[in-house]
Parts: sequence; C-alpha cells; structure tokens
Amino acid sequence: MTCVSETPAGASSAAPASRTMLIGIGLIVLAGGLMAVQDATVKEMTARLSPFQISFLRYGWHALFVALYLTATGHRSIYVSAQFPLQVARALTLVGGSLAVHVAISVIPLSQATVILFLSPLIVTLLSVLFLKERIGWRRTTALCLGFMGVVVVIGPQLDGGAGVSLIWLLPLVAAFGSACYVLLTRRLAGPSEFVPAMALMPLLCSLALVPMQPFVWQPISTSDFIVIMGLGVTGTLAHVCIQFGMRVASASVLAPFLYSQVVFAAVLGLIFFDEVVGLGFVLGTLLIVGAGLVIWWIERPRPTPETCRKDIA
Repeated sequence: MTCVSETPAGASSAAPASRTMLIGIGLIVLAGGLMAVQDATVKEMTARLSPFQISFLRYGWHALFVALYLTATGHRSIYVSAQFPLQVARALTLVGGSLAVHVAISVIPLSQATVILFLSPLIVTLLSVLFLKERIGWRRTTALCLGFMGVVVVIGPQLDGGAGVSLIWLLPLVAAFGSACYVLLTRRLAGPSEFVPAMALMPLLCSLALVPMQPFVWQPISTSDFIVIMGLGVTGTLAHVCIQFGMRVASASVLAPFLYSQVVFAAVLGLIFFDEVVGLGFVLGTLLIVGAGLVIWWIERPRPTPETCRKDIA
C-alpha cells in the first residue's frame, strides 16, 4: 500500500523529512564505523593482552560513561528493573558473543569475522521458528539458505586446514548466535520502563560477569593501552547513543540496511592496518549474507496502514 498526499502541504514537509532521514542514516553509518574501529583496536591489542581483560575494562568504562550520560540527561534509578533476570540473561549473551568474536579476530581476518556476525538476523528468524513456532514461508526459508551458503563460501576454504586452526573459524558463528539471542531478549525488554535500565545494566553486568576471570588473565597495562581501552568505552557509548538517536529520527525499517556499513568499514580497516586483502570468496559470501539479511528486512518491514496514511497526510 502506498500513501499519497492529496494536498500541497505534504510537499512542503518533504524536504525536512528527507533531511531528518539523512541524519538518521548518518548516525547509523557512524555507529557502524565506531564498532568497526572498536573491533580493529581489540584485534591490535590482543597481541599484548587477553581478550577477557580487554573486554572487562572496555565494558567497565562503557558502564561508567553510560551512567554519566543517563544521569546528565535527567534519568534516575537507572539500575532498577522489573525484569532483572532477563537483563542478566541479555548481558550474558552479549558478553559471550563479544568474547567469541574478540578471540576470533585475534587470529582470523577482521572483515571475515565481521560479515559472519551479520548472520544474526537470519539466526533470529531461525530461532523464531524453533522456539516460537512461527511460520516463515518460502521467501524467508530461501533467505536463510542463501545466508548460510554465504557463510560456507566465506569460511569453507579455511576448514580444510589443521583442526587447531580451522575450529577458530566457528567462533564468529557462536558470536552471531549470541547476538541473535541478545536481539530476542532486547525485544522482550522493549517497553518504555525497561529502556533506561537496559542501557545502564548491559555494560555493568557484562563487566561484572568477567570479574572472576581476571586473576587468571590479568597482565600489567601500559599507560598508552589504558588510554586506548578507555577510548573503547567512549566509542562503545557513542555507538549506542548514535543508534538510539538514529532510531528516534528515522524509522528502523529505513535504517536497518545501513547497519551493514560496519562490514565495509571492517574491510577497509583490515586492509589498511592488517594487510588483509579480501578475495572473491569473501565478496561473494558477503553478498549472499547481506542480501539474505536485506530480504528478511524487506519481508518484515512495517507496512503502511490506512490510519498511518491519514496521519501522514494530515
């Protein structure tokens, strides 16, 4: 269904609406760039520090910066949640996925690990079939098959090496599964009363979950590394704020495809800093995974209704 305005007033509001949409797109692309920079920085630091230690400090700074941001914007009782067990489960899926990808990118190319992570929208669809008993139809089924074919194309050539090397390529799949569970739990916590606690509790709980491991992995940190890890907390906070405000000024259905900008940034950063040259297999696999994700997005996007049409025209 297409909304058509019958009054000239709609034309006068088109330009501001277009500018607002571009601002939203810009914020989402910026968030993708910040997350790619985070992963590239972690990859460089894993030569000296354990991913468990880096993640612990990163989430700790992230928790501090988010708390300062929420308090400065007038929010109170930011850690009070009526669904605290779900908040804990959500944080555990995120920290598990983050650790999996951080361990993976210490060994495998950043661009390939990143694109496999974007299998998570397809895994969300698959989990909705297995656990929510949703019917997905032939189009979603085709998208799922294409997406998993893309993963095979990206990592297939790596699985014929030594077993000790090849198994590390499965970690991005573990991370994608964790990300999918994180998305499903985030949907359960999408109510207005849980929005602020979800922002505040997520990095705090992730950091606390990593505390027991620190005596076994802790290494002395140089001043420069300490500053860089603090920067990871800043960029993590900025990325989440960009996504939050981007979703406020433009609809999620418009912005969702631009989340894939992170793959482009990861490929560029991998080439510049780690001499990671992408091959034809990576390009083909990326097209399959991203294409499948866009098909899922297109099928599940909200459709206009007569009520929203009348509201737009008014």
